Amino acid sequence: MNKIKLSLLAALLLSSQITANDTIELEQISIATKTQKNIDGVAATVEVVTQKEIEQMGAQSLKDIMERAEGLNVMYGTFPNASSKSKASITIRGMSPNGTLILLDGRRLAGEVQNPYDLERIPAAVIERIEIVKGPMSSLYGADAVGGVINIITKRPKDGLKIDAGARYGANSDGDADNLNLNLSIQDKIDKFAYSAYATLTTTKPYTQRENENVWAPTPAGKAAPSAHPNPNVSNNIPDSYEQDVTYREDSEVYTLGSRVSYDFSSDFIVGFDANYFTEEREGAYIGYFHPSAYGVPIFNAPVNSSDKNRRLDVSLDALYKPMDELELKARVYNSNYKKRNKTTAREYAAMGYASEDASAQNGMDADVDIKVAELSALYMASDNHLVTIGGEYRDETRDSSVFSQANTMTRKEMDYRSLYAQDEWQIGEKLSAILGARYDEISNADSKATFRLGGIYEFDKMASLRANFAQGYRVPDIREMYIFKQTPSGLQVGADAMGYDLKPESTNAYEIGFGGRNADMSYDLVFFYNDVKDMIAQTLGSYNGSAAYTFENVADANTKGMELSLKYKISSDLSSSFYWSELRTENEATKKDLEFQPEKTIMIGFDYKFTHALSGGIFAKYIGEQHYTNVLNIGAPNESRMEATADSFTTLDLRGEYKLSKIFEIYGGINNIADEKVEDVLGSNVGRYYFVGARAHF
Repeated sequence: MNKIKLSLLAALLLSSQITANDTIELEQISIATKTQKNIDGVAATVEVVTQKEIEQMGAQSLKDIMERAEGLNVMYGTFPNASSKSKASITIRGMSPNGTLILLDGRRLAGEVQNPYDLERIPAAVIERIEIVKGPMSSLYGADAVGGVINIITKRPKDGLKIDAGARYGANSDGDADNLNLNLSIQDKIDKFAYSAYATLTTTKPYTQRENENVWAPTPAGKAAPSAHPNPNVSNNIPDSYEQDVTYREDSEVYTLGSRVSYDFSSDFIVGFDANYFTEEREGAYIGYFHPSAYGVPIFNAPVNSSDKNRRLDVSLDALYKPMDELELKARVYNSNYKKRNKTTAREYAAMGYASEDASAQNGMDADVDIKVAELSALYMASDNHLVTIGGEYRDETRDSSVFSQANTMTRKEMDYRSLYAQDEWQIGEKLSAILGARYDEISNADSKATFRLGGIYEFDKMASLRANFAQGYRVPDIREMYIFKQTPSGLQVGADAMGYDLKPESTNAYEIGFGGRNADMSYDLVFFYNDVKDMIAQTLGSYNGSAAYTFENVADANTKGMELSLKYKISSDLSSSFYWSELRTENEATKKDLEFQPEKTIMIGFDYKFTHALSGGIFAKYIGEQHYTNVLNIGAPNESRMEATADSFTTLDLRGEYKLSKIFEIYGGINNIADEKVEDVLGSNVGRYYFVGARAHF
């Protein structure tokens, strides 16, 4: 056996034993190639966030981690509900949030389009590590992996009993946006039986900002202020403006449970079962662009209350079989079932003619989403120099939702996917390796699609490796973009199907070249990338039966390009540092304008210092550059208009520390946004200076 066979087979055997505390030389990933592989052996740009790093952040949720991750941008207000101001999605390298595929233990999640809730749903305490691949990965994962893939790996079974427990509380300097998290997890392996389980409770209290909007109501001659409306019910009861404490962080309560059990029938045959469940309740107050009154006319810019009761159950059965040393077979079937019940009511229900607030309920975004997936793959050592992966996948997605018709009734839409993929990891020489991959997808509501990938790495030595990668990605229009037909609190939304528009899949050709290396004290990575986007899908303002309506079109071709530099250096045995710098340029090639909400520059600097054996701390600074967007002026008014705008740059500074009381117990705390830096509301605002404390126990 030569180097590749020994290293890859060893990685497969060692992968179940590698933990977040292992040295970086043994850091293994599976997301980039669907095989266990050393992070330096991957042609794509990959970041791994370990459990130790998550604990050092003092993170409460996945969102806290993503805001620290290199090359990711957290974007608010990306879906058609009044509550979108408090929901965030992730963009990678200037691509849209729809192009970021989020996986939980390698599985897709049923939920809202763009997963705007999941950043707050997944507690940091249950995460063992996160693998992030930047750039298209459709050759392995199919549709939606245009910008990149984020795989959240929960705590898995381990040899020896391990119990973790923790509590964390935080609030801003005014006592708002307070957050409480309680968590407990257990992991063990007894002979051939292994298991892990976790349970968490997270509660948050709201953070609001007072906002004022003028109110409008339609007339035959156009929109008018309520005081000038010809309907006396409107003119006598509804004021010309409202003030509202708009929610930027919701009042919520989230319970999460998860477990995995596995049994080694032999060293070559292992069967496992996963189950994950969460239930949540959320409430917030917003200004709804549109809400019906009981007087036969809608009211624009009415204060509304939004509430959600949601739950999701994920179950998975998997098996691994090694009939010979050179061959490994994997099979998995899983189901993700999500139920969402949303209610949007008028705060001033009496003034709008309703007998009760419940009677004013409209525009509910209810949904039942079910995803069923079957996967089969084979990993074959074809020769000493070739590791071949082949696989197939079937996925069926059913979505019953109230957004497909104006009536508040559920209508069903379905999509299914069938795919085959193949990949060859080729060790050309001692220093040169390559990867070639291809995938073919057959999709029920779109044209079939083939995607390809080609990458290579040349290792001059441990401190100098050159890599290049070409990858294709594509994104089929999601169900909302195709079929939504709803007067929402954000305005009338009409999908491409109802508009009679042939919405094509969005495709990307991505090119990147990188140079990096590492030793015991230092690691660095410099990468240049270019994404060429064809038939970019975007929301546009059009007209439906004479009324203004938001729809979705292939607006143009686009490109994103930039540079990323990452540097980590251990200054001394007690002091370590990290530095990240990115430059991003985006362009809509039809309008020659920048794509919206993509920061041109991001800089992150961090220092960690170990004061004593028990006491350590750190400081972290993040600069986000200017972002371009379209500003809506006089929203809802007869003279509503749009103009180009730029959100100001901002810098946040965070401080944290931890103290080990014993080998088992430790306490920690910190202050985020020490300088109380203000962030523009259009970017999701900021709760201000935020204090948190917590305690952890590892048994």
